[in-house]
Amino acid sequence: MEVALAATVLAFTLMGMIEVVESGSQMLDLSRKQTMAAQILHGEIDQLRLQSWPVVSGYSNTGTAIGNGYPTGPTSLTTANDPSFAIFVANYPQAANIFTLNRTVACINPSQINQNPTAYVSVPLLLQVSFTISWTGVTGRSYSRVSTTYVGYNGLYQTYQRP
Repeated sequence: MEVALAATVLAFTLMGMIEVVESGSQMLDLSRKQTMAAQILHGEIDQLRLQSWPVVSGYSNTGTAIGNGYPTGPTSLTTANDPSFAIFVANYPQAANIFTLNRTVACINPSQINQNPTAYVSVPLLLQVSFTISWTGVTGRSYSRVSTTYVGYNGLYQTYQRP
């Protein structure tokens, strides 16, 4: 009787330890992927800040349209159309299969009725660029993170900065 009771207590203890290890590995996976997602988002914003205004907006400094610039609305970024994400995937090849990256551009000034037009109604002076990265954890739960920045014709004004 005592041996059966001791074996039952030992079995419950071992099951509890296995659950703790499983929970810990799930948290470790989530933490690792959140760190990678943050690195990708920071890389995208740094790459964006290196671009000139004509590249981002599609307009020259004189207000003449010179191209499409960053397309408005959601754009799916891949290694083929985004050099920053391509560099990250070159260093971490598994990231290409784990993460989905999207960029959304909206014109803030002058304000637009339709935030995602095919072309700007007038020359943009301030654009809001958001990057959204999403992935699925080992438990099957979906996660996503968003990082937003503002890009202005003459740089970022103090009034548009957030504390």
